[in-house]
Amino acid sequence: MPSRPFLVLAACIFILPACAAMQDQRSAVRQVDDANASIAIKSAMLRAEGFALSGVDVEVTEGVALLGGSVPREEDRVYAECLAWSAPAVRSVANHLKVGEGRGMRRAAGDVWITQRVRARLAGDGSVRSVNYNIETHRGVVYLLGFARDATERDRAAQLASLVGGVERVVVLVRTGGEAPDLPPRGEMRAELCDAVARGEPLTPAEESGAPDTDAGTP
Repeated sequence: MPSRPFLVLAACIFILPACAAMQDQRSAVRQVDDANASIAIKSAMLRAEGFALSGVDVEVTEGVALLGGSVPREEDRVYAECLAWSAPAVRSVANHLKVGEGRGMRRAAGDVWITQRVRARLAGDGSVRSVNYNIETHRGVVYLLGFARDATERDRAAQLASLVGGVERVVVLVRTGGEAPDLPPRGEMRAELCDAVARGEPLTPAEESGAPDTDAGTP
């Protein structure tokens, strides 16, 4: 048990169990889809006119698009999410962009150090299959993405991450086996929103929603 309280924000996506061979094959396909989605989103951001998206970090893992970093305006934050939804392979978007100044070099270096320490902790724990996780850190917030064999492993990974010095909280965006059906691709159904934002039409709260963050820990 950790000696200090921590907050775990969970947004978990689940699939029914399958045989190991099928899981491995599907993971390989998903990795290709994730890589293509990430490239497509980043390319779309580079082409976006009238929006300042150079400070956006994009990471797509298991169909979950994580947007980190900072943008100067709220409309930039919303438009970045629209572009993330436009990738057909994306099933959910976790928009954690901050409006304002970007993190400095010292903060960025600290985030790299935290990521390395979290990765080492996961790799050193026999109950966590660390190769299935992608770890990102922004301003002391650790994001766990990837695949957990079950909820116990997912929670253990979050606990291990919370024990690293400098971690302010842990956000879990992990797909977990054996609990619910897989979610279908949703990006293609959201692509038209980008055009609306580009025309200056505001999104409704429902349209702005991405991957939900649910409190799964104790403050």
